[in-house]
Amino acid sequence: MTKNRFDTGNVVLVAPLLHFRQSDLAIAGGKGANLGELSQAGFNVPPGYVITTAAYDLLLQQNDTQTRLKEMVDSLDANDQDTVAKLGQQIQNLLREIPIPKQIIDEILKAYHQLDGGAVAVRSSATAEDLPEAAFAGQQETFLNVVGEQALLEAVHACWASLWSERAILYRARQNVDQNAVKLAVVVQKMVPADVAGVMFTANPVSGGRDELIIDANPGLGEAVVSGTVTPDHFIIDKRTRRVKEQQLGKREIIVRSKAGGGIEQFTSGQEITDPALPPQAMRRLVKLGIDIEHHYGSPQDIEWAWINDETPTGRFFVLQARPMTALPEPLDVSGPMRLVVPMLIEMWPMRPYPLDMTTFTAAVERAIGSFLVTMIGKSAPDPDEMFVEEDGVVLQFKPPKVHPSPGMLFMPWLAIWRTRHYDPVHWEADPLLAEFIATARTLEKHDLQSLTWEENIEILQQSLALIPRAMELRERYFPQVLLGLAGLWLLLALAGRRDRFGALVSGVQTKTTETNQVLEDLATEIRADPALQDLLRQTEARQLRARLETSKAGRDFMKRFEAFLGQYGHRESSLTISQPAWKDQPDHVLAILKVLAETQPQQRDSHNAWQQTRDELLASSILGNRLLRGLFLKTLTNARAFFQIREDTHFYVTLVQPTIRHVALELGSRLVQAGALDEVEDVFHLRLDELEMFGRQLQAPEEAIVEIRELVARRKARRESLANKSLVDPRLLSLMSQTQAGKDVLVSGTSGSPGVVRGPAKIVNDISEFGKLRAGDVLVAPVTNPAWTPLFQRAAAVVVDAGGAASHAAIVAREYGIPAVMGTINGTKELKDGQWIQVDGTRGLVLKAEEQEGVSHAM
Repeated sequence: MTKNRFDTGNVVLVAPLLHFRQSDLAIAGGKGANLGELSQAGFNVPPGYVITTAAYDLLLQQNDTQTRLKEMVDSLDANDQDTVAKLGQQIQNLLREIPIPKQIIDEILKAYHQLDGGAVAVRSSATAEDLPEAAFAGQQETFLNVVGEQALLEAVHACWASLWSERAILYRARQNVDQNAVKLAVVVQKMVPADVAGVMFTANPVSGGRDELIIDANPGLGEAVVSGTVTPDHFIIDKRTRRVKEQQLGKREIIVRSKAGGGIEQFTSGQEITDPALPPQAMRRLVKLGIDIEHHYGSPQDIEWAWINDETPTGRFFVLQARPMTALPEPLDVSGPMRLVVPMLIEMWPMRPYPLDMTTFTAAVERAIGSFLVTMIGKSAPDPDEMFVEEDGVVLQFKPPKVHPSPGMLFMPWLAIWRTRHYDPVHWEADPLLAEFIATARTLEKHDLQSLTWEENIEILQQSLALIPRAMELRERYFPQVLLGLAGLWLLLALAGRRDRFGALVSGVQTKTTETNQVLEDLATEIRADPALQDLLRQTEARQLRARLETSKAGRDFMKRFEAFLGQYGHRESSLTISQPAWKDQPDHVLAILKVLAETQPQQRDSHNAWQQTRDELLASSILGNRLLRGLFLKTLTNARAFFQIREDTHFYVTLVQPTIRHVALELGSRLVQAGALDEVEDVFHLRLDELEMFGRQLQAPEEAIVEIRELVARRKARRESLANKSLVDPRLLSLMSQTQAGKDVLVSGTSGSPGVVRGPAKIVNDISEFGKLRAGDVLVAPVTNPAWTPLFQRAAAVVVDAGGAASHAAIVAREYGIPAVMGTINGTKELKDGQWIQVDGTRGLVLKAEEQEGVSHAM
């Protein structure tokens, strides 16, 4: 039956579902058209009929209602929610007051009795509904278990009125749907007394994966699942194999059933939940049903279903609705190698880089990493310039670059190993390239920027950027051998049947990060040795400490040593950007760390000796100690351990130039403020480097340049503010790295960063400004960490991080200190609460419930 049938002079007010197809949206509404389509295609849809939009039109012809309705809709201001609510209520009252014309009543009741006149479900079906771009789910009313003629007519009348509810009007406004053009049909079907019901998505609505099918199920009617009032059984199914990939039993807080005499009721079962609501055979049939419906429509579908247990192995399924899935994200395309790299990339940029970041420090680091990867694995390395999606210089989102396999990738790693065979990782710190890098970086940071011209400042910036790939050359020289060492160590341990010793053998590596933290610890020891200093730090907030310390000789002497520390190590960064200050530019945050460290004595760590004990034990009690393997094992172990030192320390040296580049930017920003082109110095980060170079020349004739700069900065500021609630990193990327595990005691799960099990109170630290919250024995829970955070590890009982992986800085330093770490939890900072006692199982990557105990933390 096509739409043309209903364009004749014979107006059809009511017709069976089987008379409609998907193309009959204008007269049957989205729900009616889809259910008719499914019925004609042979799917098991509860029998019923559609009260068409022609009946709605006829209703509006009473008392000139159509004209009055249009006048009211034309006066609508969708931006004023109070007005929308008031106007919607007026329209609904107007429609409820209009009596249903007799010819409509006769047609409705005739069709009702042809369904045996029993219990029915009455569902609204709007013409602006179940569209590919907007589902309009739940915007109009549905009435379940309607019994009797009067109840049916009242339900139909209420459905018509619900077209003008506040939520329906606002939803249409957001979807830019013409309010005057929308109409409503009503679907009436025999009520299905479901034993189990729910929803099914034939693609993963979160990840966008078209290879997965999602099922939510709950005993009773599906209203509990659709309305979100229950935690249903949740299943993720592989569509190819049709096997359950993940299963989580629901809480089944309520069950909705039909009530005798009409309507529905809620109750709790009170039974212990041990098995899924749907038996396995029924689940397999439901999966097939979903796949068949998707094939019929040719696109992913959102399906509502009901199941009756008729004592057969699979029972009977009914399709209550099928509509196109809307807002379905494109599936992530992340290659296997990039899955290993993404956690490290994510932790580099905990916040959205600015345009000046993307054209200076951040861009230089990206390209240096890309060049390094080209050297290591060939020309098919990912293009670092594709890592961020930008619009008018504003970064919108992180985009994992793709790795395209090529024949070169088969031999380039081996060529890199051969080419670097003379570079001994043991002596990498004696490489003249490193000494040259440090000397040049220290010279650049000593320039008096205020005395230099605009062009000279730009030259200092460019020279600093040119150093970054030089530091990465050290990785190109030494990484092939250390990576070969890591692989060789793993193979030798596998040969000896002792792979479980790998983590212990590569722990306790001394790096620039641990050196930095030890110097901080020495300063904390000085504070503890001086009661006056200790009292001053304990009683003074971090931001007031510098001023208070200058009031005494002991304080001034301490500040000299503190300034010397910042001179040597103060380039530690909070992110790989210049828009965020390094330690030396926000010393109050470093003093906050010292306050934490000075409160208690450091915990005794044995990780630096543990690896040696493990090595000696393997030499004494395994085949690795025999004459043939001993030398190879020791050489391989040395090279493997060098990986972590070289990675951490080259990062340390690369960031030496970050403060210099930032200071140049701020100096130029200050000059733009003086010229009237910027309101604040930090606004300079909204400009690109090429624009700074150009504006430096244009400011000699400043009027036009000033106008252009102000307009450009204002536009980018507004765009950036519009992205404030949008994550830089697609949360689905984090879920790819997380090894989600369920269990009644599991609070969050991720990946193992450092082994061990510890109990303690959680402390949520969102950024470096909150460092002072941590106390000795707390479990540090953070969104992301980098070397600037690691001094806190000396007091933390364990570390739990939303992002990152086993090779991230946090994981490396946690292993060095011998504290458990769980990485990539995705939402640990949101799921865990300050002061909540938790058990961190770094070995399995789990955070579990724990009972509060005497003392702060207890290693197990």
